[in-house]
Amino acid sequence: MALAAHDANDRASQMISLSERLTGLLERETELFRNRKPQDAAAIADEKGGLARIYRAETSRIAKDPALIGDADAALKSDLRDATVRFNQALNDNHQASSAIRTITQGLVHSVATEVANKRAAKTGYGATGTNNNTTTAMSAITLDKRV
Repeated sequence: MALAAHDANDRASQMISLSERLTGLLERETELFRNRKPQDAAAIADEKGGLARIYRAETSRIAKDPALIGDADAALKSDLRDATVRFNQALNDNHQASSAIRTITQGLVHSVATEVANKRAAKTGYGATGTNNNTTTAMSAITLDKRV
């Protein structure tokens, strides 16, 4: 999906709005990550993904054809540059927060997996004292009925 701009000023204005909305979503997601609530970020994931696709497509189009915003007013170009700087800062902050939450999550998953593996790896066989490592009861070569 692309922006439907009438002229360079319109495209610059739409890019500013798009950048600001995407920046706001990134800042919200970053806040959720820092507050250890990454599951709540799922509520904004679809909108963020859609806007990110549009942003990527439009910035690519503008990079290939700078004339798309070349005739925009100087004030709009300045505002677009400022919005882009804020967006890039929000993107960097989001990356740091998501990396931290990913590291924490991976550590938790590893700890749980290690604990499960340790529980499942039951000791088998006989120990040095002739006892079965699964129990504390001594084993003998014949089976005894303990009810007798």
